Amino acid sequence: MNYVSDDYTMGHILRLARETGLQTLTIDFATGEGKPTELLRDPISAVPHWYTKMFWNLVTSSGSDRTLVQSATLTLRYELERTRPHRHGVAQSPYTCDVSIFDTRGKNYCAHFEGWWHVERAERAFRRTQWWNPITWFRRT
Repeated sequence: MNYVSDDYTMGHILRLARETGLQTLTIDFATGEGKPTELLRDPISAVPHWYTKMFWNLVTSSGSDRTLVQSATLTLRYELERTRPHRHGVAQSPYTCDVSIFDTRGKNYCAHFEGWWHVERAERAFRRTQWWNPITWFRRT
């Protein structure tokens, strides 16, 4: 579920965030639900299911047990009001991603990631073959 249709999952979420004005997506690994649903339209509507499945597979493959996890969430937030240019004038937006896992002893395990992301499907339009330019004839889009 990292690349779906014509963009990465992060790009689809950013595109939907810009369309709706909703900046934060939360996936609850205990329930397998993602909210708000407006950020999970096709082609990425199954992301909460797949990410939840991957999370529990990681828990069990690491030698732990599901019963030891009290709660686990992933929160992705884009700052839609800030942008910077990327190739071909495509705008990037900063994001933060926080994962929090509480075990049955009340201990919290956290991870924080941040960076910049852009909608790749918009950039693909610039890579299309141009009939008048032989350099672009053999480019794969």
